Amino acid sequence: MRRGHRLIHHSAIVAAVFAVGCSSPTVPTITPPQPVFTTTSAAPNPVDHGIYADAGAKDGIDLEWHPDSTGNTSGYFLYRSTGDSTVGSDGLLKNRVTLVQLESSNQLVSPVDTSYLDTLNIHAGATYYYQLQAYYRSPGNQLTVSKPTPVSRATSFTYVNRVQLLVPSGVDSLHNFQPKFQWQDPNSGGSFQIIIQRLDTYAYVWSVIDQDFENLVTVEYPLSAPPLVPGVPYQWRVKWLAANGGSSSTWIAFTIVP
Repeated sequence: MRRGHRLIHHSAIVAAVFAVGCSSPTVPTITPPQPVFTTTSAAPNPVDHGIYADAGAKDGIDLEWHPDSTGNTSGYFLYRSTGDSTVGSDGLLKNRVTLVQLESSNQLVSPVDTSYLDTLNIHAGATYYYQLQAYYRSPGNQLTVSKPTPVSRATSFTYVNRVQLLVPSGVDSLHNFQPKFQWQDPNSGGSFQIIIQRLDTYAYVWSVIDQDFENLVTVEYPLSAPPLVPGVPYQWRVKWLAANGGSSSTWIAFTIVP
């Protein structure tokens, strides 16, 4: 689903407030509402959503948050601090970098983006703290900013070492047995999400969340799953999952023969 650096558009309910006798929106009397990160405690669904690390062109952490539906937000500032959750008197991360400024000049045409793939110097073993700040840009180009989101474990992410896929790779001869998927886990166990996708249609064929506590992990493709068709090109990968951390292997392509 994710191919390197991308932004996902989410629909939002947009309401423009007009002053009597004026044709431009007025500056809101309250600051924009405080954005909220989507939950990281639930396991990702069997396709590809949620907040967790993902492997695109480079290592990355995919962030997503709930959109503002009041129409008072023109854009967001997204901040990050590495290994330091300290905030200043202004509520902002003290040692922050600004990852991106997302803005829409016309939400009726193009809603503000509410996701971002962070690929800035992501390293295994590091914990990254994130923070959002919403703002409203008036017709006079004046910014009215919200309070930043709180900094906590819910807005942090620890990137772990990626698992190394072993088999299948290339052409896999089954000899009338079920396919077996095997990988090396440098993290010595945890929860994994296995994802298999067709390369000719890009349809997801099978996904399961499994738990193991060995360095070398082997999972047999179940008889209850949709049969893998000989000669059809597939790809697979494995995500290491945690509530506030994880990583993803690269994709590996394969085909099977009976």
